[in-house]
Amino acid sequence: MLRKTFAMIVILTLMLTHFGGAVVSVKADQCTAEQGQLFIETGQYKKAISEFTCIIDAQPTEVEGYRGRIEAKLLLGHYSDAMRDFTLITVLILPEHPDVVSTILAGYSARLAVDPNNVAALTGKSFMQWIDYDYPSTIHTLNQLLQVQPASVYGNLFLGSSRLLKGIATAKGIKNLDFALDHAPNSPDVHFIVADAYTYGLSDPQRAFAEATLALNGGLDTPRVHAILASSYLAFGDMTSAAEHIKMHIDMVTTEFVTTNTMDPDTTNTLELVAGRTYTIPVPAIVGETISITTSSSDYWDTILVLLDPDGTPVAGADDSWFYFAELDWVAEETGTYLLQVTFFESVNIGEVVVTRK
Repeated sequence: MLRKTFAMIVILTLMLTHFGGAVVSVKADQCTAEQGQLFIETGQYKKAISEFTCIIDAQPTEVEGYRGRIEAKLLLGHYSDAMRDFTLITVLILPEHPDVVSTILAGYSARLAVDPNNVAALTGKSFMQWIDYDYPSTIHTLNQLLQVQPASVYGNLFLGSSRLLKGIATAKGIKNLDFALDHAPNSPDVHFIVADAYTYGLSDPQRAFAEATLALNGGLDTPRVHAILASSYLAFGDMTSAAEHIKMHIDMVTTEFVTTNTMDPDTTNTLELVAGRTYTIPVPAIVGETISITTSSSDYWDTILVLLDPDGTPVAGADDSWFYFAELDWVAEETGTYLLQVTFFESVNIGEVVVTRK
């Protein structure tokens, strides 16, 4: 649902491959979006990924390379990789062009106006709606896809996910998820999306933990998988294991650790986050003292944090404590300076985070 050096934004030169039936070329040396799309339409998804990667390498702040590569990865069943590419859109393009998702969706609508049963376009459109949290629209598009391909693993998987995340027709959603698992039992990506649905939709920590573990063991060692495992451990009351996985999540998404001044009780820090940045806040405490931390933001709604003991061992962590903001109360087990590390979830968003020690 995302671990590299992030660049700042330059002007986005927009355009999608298909708009109103016309094809717009995006050339990068010998790469073209037309060729990449042709590979998709002829089922040559790995070649499409290579073609769109070539475009991205030459034009990393233009959307078409990512749009095409996401589409090809989805059709290959590489859902986690597709989410990673959307992370790059979030970091490199979205801050300067907040309408980029609607622009991509407009391109898909134009393609579907010409060919309503185009599986690749229905797949790409539904994914963009899903990742933009527009679950009712996702459900509508996926129902169209399943009319064309009733046995689609992707269609059933993301329909089930959307139903659980939206909290509607959950019994049907569970059946959709189980259908995808039955037809792709060895796919770590399928297990990951199921785990995500049982974490952030229909809360079932045991099921989420089992599915996320299968995803991790299948090779998806990603920040979101570790966040799901952390959420399960928090539900189980295993704070130590939760803290370890939150620390892994933070380490994987951070390219820059910034240390602040010491934070004493009854103080507040307002910190400026950019993609890839995590703040390390020294927190002195004496044995038996409760370290109480809250976070908030008017710019983004999802924070995550971990507390390290004076030896650097993760001892407590928080994610989605209050709505999607992280909070914790931890009784110090020794006297010394603890380290609080805090960032936005997956560290892809820009804005201020307010950290308060009560």
